[in-house]
Amino acid sequence: MLNDVQRAIGDVEREELTTKGQARIMVLKARQGGVSTDQQGRALHQIWSERGFDALTLAHTKEDTEKLFGITTRAIEHFPPALLPRLGEKGTTEVSFPGRDARLYTGTAGSKRTGRGLTIKRFHGSEFAFWGDPVALLGSVTPALVPQGSIVVLETTASGFDSPAHNFWREAAARGYRAVFYPWWLCDRANYRLPLFAYDELGALTDEEQLLLTAHGLDLEQLKWRRAKIAELTRTLFLQEYAEDPESCWAAVGGMFFDAQQIKALMLAAPEPRSVELNGALQLYDAPTNERVIIGADTAEGTGGDRSTFTARTRTTWKLRATFEDPNITPREFAALLNTWGRRLAVGGTPAFLVVEKNAHGITVLRHLVDDHQYPLAAIYHRVAHDQSQREQSGRIGWATTAESKPLMLDAGRELVTAAVERVAGNPSKAALRDAFAVRRGADGRYDLNGRDMLVSEMLAWLGRSAPVGVWGTGTYR
Repeated sequence: MLNDVQRAIGDVEREELTTKGQARIMVLKARQGGVSTDQQGRALHQIWSERGFDALTLAHTKEDTEKLFGITTRAIEHFPPALLPRLGEKGTTEVSFPGRDARLYTGTAGSKRTGRGLTIKRFHGSEFAFWGDPVALLGSVTPALVPQGSIVVLETTASGFDSPAHNFWREAAARGYRAVFYPWWLCDRANYRLPLFAYDELGALTDEEQLLLTAHGLDLEQLKWRRAKIAELTRTLFLQEYAEDPESCWAAVGGMFFDAQQIKALMLAAPEPRSVELNGALQLYDAPTNERVIIGADTAEGTGGDRSTFTARTRTTWKLRATFEDPNITPREFAALLNTWGRRLAVGGTPAFLVVEKNAHGITVLRHLVDDHQYPLAAIYHRVAHDQSQREQSGRIGWATTAESKPLMLDAGRELVTAAVERVAGNPSKAALRDAFAVRRGADGRYDLNGRDMLVSEMLAWLGRSAPVGVWGTGTYR
């Protein structure tokens, strides 16, 4: 009898084979999902049913290699005598079927044999995140894969944030892999629970527990088990070993600028778009209101996979109207898009208030907005500059992120997260919250916002709430 996760992975394999002719899958999961057991069974079935093809499983330690091979030998005990495969010599972890020219080899990642001499149709990488050099080791296996009909299933619990496996997970689609996630409540519905001896035994539920109850359909017995496990392991280790979402499990290590528990709770409550446009790059949320709109916009620098992003919010209630992210849009195109949506989100004929970061290509976006599209200067953020000699103030168009202004942005991020947690402002988007998990202290003790583009657009919009509106008649590109 297959469990939910085993069935789901089998469905994904079939979908990928049907649509692409091969399956490349990365599975992020909680502990004890039965994935390795299922994959060993599928590998054994393959070498029995198909001539001339091999299957390979790599575990992350020798001890785990022996455990996985033990799964195989236990399965063989149930084979009819006439179909029994041949086990390798004592001390080896190889199974083959006489006359079928097919083998299942179970080994340890990093050992000398990682696919050489095999014609692999099915490969299972167990606890991929904990291999010594996962990407390089995977590269030593893939040349042995047959081009058509081959299956690769990499499965793992989370390791450290920004680790090679974490980066592989984030880049899975670009690498040709389908990323799938299974939280702990899907991995073992029967055992991840404790019986209740009174209905009100748990007392008042936390906001996070209430969200798990309503958003994911957990019951009180599962919440009781969760509380006990957190008390046993600590919250940090629990979230890594028993993943509840595909972000916080990687973020279990320290150094975060934001409170991980708050970000995780907001992730559970993050809104879903009511519609999408531009091939999913533009996501639309709340329906129109009579409130003016603020749009924070961050322009990609053109390096490191940066995205051009914007976040549109209502000025007072801070409802999410729209988000946009695209790594390939040009500054000219981005300016045109901001002009279109700034005017489309106008209230009473007044366009949305744009807070555009001017660093690097951002100044080009501002030039196009003003010169090509005649976007009203009064509806574009200007930084106040004081002239002490003349006792006057003027405005410089756009937000400049500098060593001096970066702490203001971080403070804005903390303020908007707190406001969302306290429910006095709308929830950030999932993309912004994913970026929030990634804001960490570097070796120099500073927090890095590079690549956190959706979060930056949220911060810029928040900063725009307190900016003077409608006072600028001219602007300088400085």
